[in-house]
Amino acid sequence: MPVKHRIRHSAKPVERRGGLIKGKKPHREQNAHKVLRKWPYYRAMLLWFACLFVLLVSLCVVGYGVHLKQPKIIYVGIAGFGFWLFLKVCYLLACKTTTCPLCRACHLVNGKSSKHMKAYKVFPFSYATTAVFTAALSMCIRCMHCGVTFDLNKKHRE
Repeated sequence: MPVKHRIRHSAKPVERRGGLIKGKKPHREQNAHKVLRKWPYYRAMLLWFACLFVLLVSLCVVGYGVHLKQPKIIYVGIAGFGFWLFLKVCYLLACKTTTCPLCRACHLVNGKSSKHMKAYKVFPFSYATTAVFTAALSMCIRCMHCGVTFDLNKKHRE
């Protein structure tokens, strides 16, 4: 029986990775689709930033309590973590309403499904975190499942 030899790729592993940014950046050009309901996106982004703020404050309070060796301050920080968990559950429920009008997949929730080749991601973040940042900063989202760009500021045609 002949032995099958594995063909090795000549590129180095760092070159194959493709850099820190994957996919194509969302755009706000004429062919971007409009989102019919904008409020769920705004609510989900607000909850995400509130979760981030509460988590950072809770970490600081716990660290400050450990530094001063005050159990009451540590308990306040632990209560802040409980409030962070509550906000995180509210965020996940709010993200279920931000669905793509074309493929009906959630924009701001990470999943194990295969991503579209145009799906946009910046290296240290996940696809959902990158979607939250691009939605907050540039007011447009690229669906990670079907690759279509949606503009949050697009108006109705008149």
